[in-house]
Amino acid sequence: MTEVIVYLGTTALLLLCLYVYFPFAQKKGMLAGVNTRSSHHKPVVTGAGIIFAVSFLVCFVYMAVTDCYFPVCFAIGLFLLAAVSFADDIKDVWFLYRLVVQLLAVVLMIVQVIIDENTPEPITAVHGIVFGVLVVYSIFTTNLFNFMDGINGMLGLLALSIIIPLLLLEVFVVDVIDINLLVFALIPTLVFLFFNCRKKPKFFCGDVGSIVLGYFFTFVVIKLLVATGNQAYLFLFTIVYIEAGLTVLQRLLAGQNIFKPHRIHLFQLLCNEKQIPHVKVSACYGTIQLLIGLLIFAMNYYEVEVWIQNVVCVSIATILSLVYLYVKRRIMGGHLLDMDEKFIKQC
Repeated sequence: MTEVIVYLGTTALLLLCLYVYFPFAQKKGMLAGVNTRSSHHKPVVTGAGIIFAVSFLVCFVYMAVTDCYFPVCFAIGLFLLAAVSFADDIKDVWFLYRLVVQLLAVVLMIVQVIIDENTPEPITAVHGIVFGVLVVYSIFTTNLFNFMDGINGMLGLLALSIIIPLLLLEVFVVDVIDINLLVFALIPTLVFLFFNCRKKPKFFCGDVGSIVLGYFFTFVVIKLLVATGNQAYLFLFTIVYIEAGLTVLQRLLAGQNIFKPHRIHLFQLLCNEKQIPHVKVSACYGTIQLLIGLLIFAMNYYEVEVWIQNVVCVSIATILSLVYLYVKRRIMGGHLLDMDEKFIKQC
């Protein structure tokens, strides 16, 4: 009963935070403006993802008070990221500053995983290589989530489609983290969706929300990887890897600056060029990711051999990638790298 009261109280607190934040953001000019690269038609308040940091703050206080598992290093890293990302939402922060903070945060995250595993094995060169790979992977994945806050409902529905399988895995398959962390990620996701997943959104998440979510999800998946050795858990982010990852690669190969705004994500093209409603596109993305997540849960629940899980997941990701590239190529006029004048202006 106490937990239910805490969850309901957190929901009320987050709603209050948003209603306080809205006039603050307007006063500070924290608006996603309308330009040739935007997918909305009126300025929309951004940075509302601060509620994710608030929710995790409540979670960590609750865990500390109730003597639950408390990931100190992870918490420090999360709030460092939240602070610099929120500052970036208010006024652009030089990307090198953000990169340094991200590097520190992911090192703290991986240290937390090491502490949780509590392995007495001596440190070797292999451990150092693995550590380096995890650092690069964590920074890369955390930032990919930042690209998914482009249209109404997209980030929130993708987050929901990842949290649901993670909750099922935690309850029925493998216990890797305190379930409170997942619940306190679910609460702000639902609150955010209420205001964002609509024809005329009230808020966008901003860097602070997308980065915090990406950091949290990366932490959980790394713990799953370390605890089980099953690479299939990486595919809980399949849609994010395909959409954000392939678009980053496309822009690099086309000689574009990936740090500048653009609107050549497939979901942006579907909304802007094909005039498909934002929420429908977001719902499609979220549904596909949810189905993949539920499949991963089912395969682990019924103890399907790991190699079979990996073959299934790689096959699905490959097919989706090919479909993604085909549809995107058709919309962009039959090319992906040699963009015509129309898309060059937008990018």
